Amino acid sequence: MIRNMLFHISVVLLIIGCGKYEDSIENPSPNNILVEVEAPQTNGWSTEEIAGTRSGITKTVKQKGEYDLNMKVSTLYYPAGYATDEAATRWANMEDNITFRVIAYKSATATEISTANYAGYGDYKLLGSSVQTTKSLILPMGTYTFIVYSYGNSSAITTFTNSSTSVPVTNGQNFMTYVKAGVVINNTGSKYTLSNIVFKHHCARYRVQAIAQAERMGIITACTGTVTLPKHNATYSFTNNALTAQSGSGTINITWSSPNAMSVYSNYTYLLPQTSASVTIKLNLTIGNKPFSNRSTTLSGVTLNANNTYYNNVSFTTTEGYIIGGNIWANGNLYYTAETKKYGIYPNTLTCSKANNAPDYFVFNNPLPNNPELITTWSDSRDPCRKVEPNSTWRTPTLQEFNNLLSYAKGVPKDGYTIYGDVLKLPYSSFMRFTDGHPHEPYFDAIGYYLCTTYNRHLQNEFIGGEDSSTGEIIAFVIRCVRNK
Repeated sequence: MIRNMLFHISVVLLIIGCGKYEDSIENPSPNNILVEVEAPQTNGWSTEEIAGTRSGITKTVKQKGEYDLNMKVSTLYYPAGYATDEAATRWANMEDNITFRVIAYKSATATEISTANYAGYGDYKLLGSSVQTTKSLILPMGTYTFIVYSYGNSSAITTFTNSSTSVPVTNGQNFMTYVKAGVVINNTGSKYTLSNIVFKHHCARYRVQAIAQAERMGIITACTGTVTLPKHNATYSFTNNALTAQSGSGTINITWSSPNAMSVYSNYTYLLPQTSASVTIKLNLTIGNKPFSNRSTTLSGVTLNANNTYYNNVSFTTTEGYIIGGNIWANGNLYYTAETKKYGIYPNTLTCSKANNAPDYFVFNNPLPNNPELITTWSDSRDPCRKVEPNSTWRTPTLQEFNNLLSYAKGVPKDGYTIYGDVLKLPYSSFMRFTDGHPHEPYFDAIGYYLCTTYNRHLQNEFIGGEDSSTGEIIAFVIRCVRNK
């Protein structure tokens, strides 16, 4: 079970409000009053993002034909007893271009709201510190209850038909309201200003942090996702200022804006309140220039309370290789055991025998080490990497994949190895020349030569090298396999 919460306790703020009407503003009656609105605020979200960590659990996501990544989802929360005072200092300005609506009812209290005493509505858009009227509200003298609501975006709000005293809400909408009852308007022929609007949040704010494994993976450069919850739609009632979510699952998108780091936060989305819910997170992301699709996990027992902030830290880890430059590179170099006639991959990334008649040096497209047979046209059936069990899991990298690696991260020489993007370490290897005794060439021990599927070309530390000066000689190199599936 995974439950990832970050939240704070909030109290409803009630501030002064005013009203509207839908008479035409061109020729208002002298007994009617134009309702104007000051820029509203909200009662604010928590500004802290991490207050503590509960234990997470690790799930291995296995999908046929795809590389397995471990997904660990951590639970972050505020410690027990944490709370903030609901004071004016917690009020926050709304984002620019947010639209909101004011509906007026001829009633002294919200419980008296009905379709019969509906008086009109006006629509507004926040522009900096001012408010633009997109539909005017004009009211006669009287006592009113005002319902003010917004979906937290710049889109025009669907026309209100007064066929009910409620409005629909769905996941993904930052739905918020303000209610002011018993407002007496009697300044005939003048204007009335609705001020001190402080919106109450009815949904929970939520986002995901995707984290790539340090020293195993390159940065995350693309990420999209979805979250599926058992309650996707709700109804907000004007009469009791309550949002009621209905059963019926639905999916909402999670987005990232230009991710380019080992750890990237999604944009906030907004989720309806839920209790003990089963929530599924599904992510598509690019790590180290390698895309991964439909990485999902289901969290049980998730509770989302209104006006609180929650998020999941989703960490991706692996023990099977290094993800960089668009490929998954094996943990270590390829080797062959003559006694068992089996192929394997060294568990240590820096292992390299550098010995005469070595079991980890291979001639181009030759399945056996220490074999001087030379075939210059590549054949997958002779690829030694494909013979590592389970067969065809790995393969010899192509020249293009070496170029992709160097484009992604230039090789940096270190003590005994070259490192690419602080992720992939390829040990210096030199090569083995097929003369008497198949000797290792220690003169070139400061260079890592790595075989690819193009004859006469190899990775050589920070660039692609060739054997042009040694044409006609048979030379063996080490191989760092890449994941085939």
